[in-house]
Amino acid sequence: MDPLSVITSAITVVQAISSTYKAIQHLRGLPNEFNEVNQNLPLAQDTLGLARDQLQGLALDESSKKALQPLVSGCEEKAKVLQGIFVKVEKGMKNAEDGSVLDFYRSFLLRLGKAHRVETLMQGILRGLDALATNQLFKTATQSQMAQLKGAIDQLSNVKSSVPDSDFEGSVTQNIASGGTGYQSVISGQGHKINSGSGKQFNAHTMTFGTE
Repeated sequence: MDPLSVITSAITVVQAISSTYKAIQHLRGLPNEFNEVNQNLPLAQDTLGLARDQLQGLALDESSKKALQPLVSGCEEKAKVLQGIFVKVEKGMKNAEDGSVLDFYRSFLLRLGKAHRVETLMQGILRGLDALATNQLFKTATQSQMAQLKGAIDQLSNVKSSVPDSDFEGSVTQNIASGGTGYQSVISGQGHKINSGSGKQFNAHTMTFGTE
């Protein structure tokens, strides 16, 4: 899509995030970072709106489109991922028989990775908008708005995640499809055993597990 269409799409996604937040904001134990994201949605929408209005009056050449495309596409992609997480939380808590919002958020965040923290995604969106607003094609961003963007980026960088780095460091995921081959490294005691390929491994001696 052309930059204008991408920006219009991003605005729609940001609006959807705001609507989804309203549906989950009263959930008991909702991590604070979701609230931080919501506080910055109006700024993101306003900045995208200014960019859209500016582009509507411009006839962009190919070089200008190529310069803008990665900026606007990056914002749209991160917004879609963010919206997806908000929706997962909403649907997940509706279907969950027990467990907290934090437990649910933590479980799928550990699978997706740190880059999918909601505050990290929101910060990425604002960084993209900051770069977009300073592009020479746009003249509508005020000094006040630029200051707001930079302030919001700094604030989000200081948000304490409810899922700390230590949780990711202690998480191990193993995915070997049925019938497939995998690479397994086992460290136990003083030995280091590696099983690679499709061969089978048998250990015939007695094994004892316990603590002394």
